Amino acid sequence: MATNQYFNKFAARNEQTLVQDLVDEAIKIHGVDMVYIPRTVENTDDPLGDAKIVLFSDARDIEMYVENYEGFEGEGEIMGQFGLEIKDEMVVAVSGRRFKEVFSHKNYTSPREGDLIFFPLNKSLFEINFVEREKNFFSFGKTFTFEMRCSFFKYTGEDFTSGFDAIDGVTMSAFDQLLVVGATAGTGEFRDGERGHLYTDAAGSVTGATIDIIEWDTNTDTATIRLINGTTVGATCMRGDASGASFGIHTIGLTQEYFAKDGLEDNTEIDFEAASFLDFTEKDPFSEGNF
Repeated sequence: MATNQYFNKFAARNEQTLVQDLVDEAIKIHGVDMVYIPRTVENTDDPLGDAKIVLFSDARDIEMYVENYEGFEGEGEIMGQFGLEIKDEMVVAVSGRRFKEVFSHKNYTSPREGDLIFFPLNKSLFEINFVEREKNFFSFGKTFTFEMRCSFFKYTGEDFTSGFDAIDGVTMSAFDQLLVVGATAGTGEFRDGERGHLYTDAAGSVTGATIDIIEWDTNTDTATIRLINGTTVGATCMRGDASGASFGIHTIGLTQEYFAKDGLEDNTEIDFEAASFLDFTEKDPFSEGNF
């Protein structure tokens, strides 16, 4: 039995365009301006398929409709084994036509799992876990929206260059960019992880900055450091508190490495304190300096 050819809504382009216009207008009226951030994988681990370098860039503003205005879905805030965990979830819808227009330069046909959405009302990032690409099951012969099920994003060191200060600033403020110090002639050997200081005079009497010596390379006489407070301007000497090593400075530059900041963690302080009375060198690990 054939359908009535005079009422074939699946081929009615005018009807489809009208419905799409109404959907777009409803989202613009009742929706929220969000930021869609595509996910780019620079390198992968072939055996496991894990992403080594993940970038979030080329973000775009786009309006979306929040399906549930009563609040976030999911388990909310719960106290887990490792402290407070936020498990908020949300479902949002975006116009298929508008999405293709905004990301026409990337030839995206639909949102992708793994991409992020910035929700401006509480300034949070949500990761897309699943995209429903057949919402309303081809009403009028096509789909007009994409429905995205999202969960609260957990930051694990991804690189953000979205172009939006509200997004990039949140991630960068949680990290310190490490510095590399080129040392000249000196005495002793720095210990990896010890606390130290930069001095603005050769005698080491005027403190310029407090640092953490992350790594010391004896072959090149270079140290990777993290600046705790103060400034590197005018620094001419570097000393380690636990090792007593002292070296002159001839160059200080930036690295492409970052150190995560956490106001509540104290493992770094424990490591520094342990370095003052524990000796893990290969020469004298157990004699407490009597060897």
